[in-house]
Amino acid sequence: MNSPAQPPRQASVVQILAHPDDDLYFVNPDLQRAVEARHPIASVYLTAAEADGRNIDTRDQTRGTVPPDYSGYMAARQNGLRAAYAVMATGERDSPWSRDVVEFSAGVLAERSTLLAAPHIQLYFLGVRMVDAAHGFSPDVPPSRLATLWSGRSPVAPTLVAEDSPLQQVQELSSESLLLCLVEMMRYFRPTVVWTMDPDPQHTAWDKAKGPSSSDHQDHTATAQFALEAVDRYQRAGGVPPLVEHYRGYANKLWPSNLTETAYAEKKRLIDVYGGADGHPCTHRHCGDRQLGDGADIRRYGWSTASRYAPGTGWLRLQPDGRLAAYAVMGGRVAVWTESVPGGPEWVGPLFLQGAGLLPALTVAPDRQGSVHLVGLRRTSGPGGTADVEVVRAWLRGEESSPWEVVGNPQGYTGDWQRCREVGVPAAVTDPAGRLHVFVRNFGFGLSARRETDEGWSNWEDLGGAGLQDAPSAVLTSTGRIEVYAPTRQGASRWKQDAVYGPFSHDSGLLVPTQDTWRPGGGITPLQTGRSRMSLFYREEESGEIREHRQQPGPGGWPAEAESLGGAGGTGPVAALRRLGEGHDAIVLARRNAAGGVGVAVLANDRRRGVPLWEESRFLTVGAPSLAADCQGRVVTAVVGIDGRLRVRRQREPFAESGFADWTTV
Repeated sequence: MNSPAQPPRQASVVQILAHPDDDLYFVNPDLQRAVEARHPIASVYLTAAEADGRNIDTRDQTRGTVPPDYSGYMAARQNGLRAAYAVMATGERDSPWSRDVVEFSAGVLAERSTLLAAPHIQLYFLGVRMVDAAHGFSPDVPPSRLATLWSGRSPVAPTLVAEDSPLQQVQELSSESLLLCLVEMMRYFRPTVVWTMDPDPQHTAWDKAKGPSSSDHQDHTATAQFALEAVDRYQRAGGVPPLVEHYRGYANKLWPSNLTETAYAEKKRLIDVYGGADGHPCTHRHCGDRQLGDGADIRRYGWSTASRYAPGTGWLRLQPDGRLAAYAVMGGRVAVWTESVPGGPEWVGPLFLQGAGLLPALTVAPDRQGSVHLVGLRRTSGPGGTADVEVVRAWLRGEESSPWEVVGNPQGYTGDWQRCREVGVPAAVTDPAGRLHVFVRNFGFGLSARRETDEGWSNWEDLGGAGLQDAPSAVLTSTGRIEVYAPTRQGASRWKQDAVYGPFSHDSGLLVPTQDTWRPGGGITPLQTGRSRMSLFYREEESGEIREHRQQPGPGGWPAEAESLGGAGGTGPVAALRRLGEGHDAIVLARRNAAGGVGVAVLANDRRRGVPLWEESRFLTVGAPSLAADCQGRVVTAVVGIDGRLRVRRQREPFAESGFADWTTV
């Protein structure tokens, strides 16, 4: 670790999106919470989003007879977006905006909209348009759009000017000029978090000749790639590394939904404002996106708000020297916070490890020698819009870290970057001999594994499975055997070793085919709660309620039903820690709550209990919380705030039922 700690910062959000409804569909309710907290928000929309230029409900069978009005429809979407932001910030859709033109140092002009009642909210429209015969261009004109600009197939792309915009000048943007604008915005706003879309979305079909059919809009994908490059350039120019969150797009509709009815109703209310379907008198023909109308439910992809890189909960760890250490990815680099002395309360950090290009997915796996393995995904852009995504590993021994080592990609043998780019978030664990095992979801939505041996890394092994959500979890049991759990579309899969160091077998006992059984709406956290049994903690689909699926004693079967632990609302996995000691045996849970903060509960590790009391905090967090016991046995809860700062809360006494002291911000 050779980079010094950065000075504390106030929370600041920069969103880099393709269309003026991406944040309403895919980022909310996180955006709503940031607006409510009055954090500065700068949202930039790269495309004109002109579609077919007809501001008429797509279900209207006569709409094809209406001539396209591209600048009018562009204006309609921007007007709807301003109204939705105004409702979020003030409760009034007609709260006024100022609109002006800003010029970036690259010579690029953009329209800026500033909400007068909340001037810390600004929207920027760059307006890259689609060029092809279907959008009014001559067949002689080479097609272009945001994706071809990123790939280099188009040297420049023209912009579209929205009707009634103060910006009246059509421009030609290159990928370089677009990137310079994004970097300049980051230098000005100094974001603590950057929100954008999925750079490597999953496929819905595969054709040997044509390759994969993407689940997402190509504008979303290109936007995410521009955002990643801009973040990298910003840091290389001296910018403080921000947190980066990639939101899943249209793929949401392919998986169990993770928003409660209340959270989705809040999201839909704002989408209806955007679409002019909120019942207000529309006195302007371009008052909102009428293509959408009241049909938000039809699309289904708004039913979830999910990270492309599912966060883990094992990133707070006790070191051999008795100090706790916390790990996170910020701006493609690993940040580390460490207690100044064992037991705290002071911390130092973040300090940054060598190496860049990491996606926000990090697994921390300790070994018997006191070192930790950091396992993540590294993404490197290549020529022609290609990308190289690979699993990487670094050792951290005290204050010394090894260079990042390439573990590879289970699809690497194909030589096809489009298959390799879909590799899932890694899970990792060391066996009793200290050898590392790595597990990832593969291109076929099954599980692949690679392990260290005396001769080096083994080959990738396909462990089977189907329909896996991208959130595997691995655990070393007290018997020395490794078990792996992953949620599926309709339940979960389990892999286990029948002997220490042995091969893995796929256990289908968790796959319950009936409709009314448990359906995880995200990651599963396994925790050993008995001599030979596990408990699985997860969020129930739609309710977000925390559930425990507890393995039965004896043969180790699984019941069809799971126990409710309350705590409905929020997204992301549940952190779980067992505290077993003289006179007590309890489980501490932590999860991100509906307000974007964190909730903590303590429950007895037996069947004689009711729904626990969740103690809630409301400050905004990113990712998932983590739990660990300090050198004195006190449980510590850790989260990373939207301001990029670590927050910790420690029990007052070293037993599970002890209350927690106040939060400390590092």
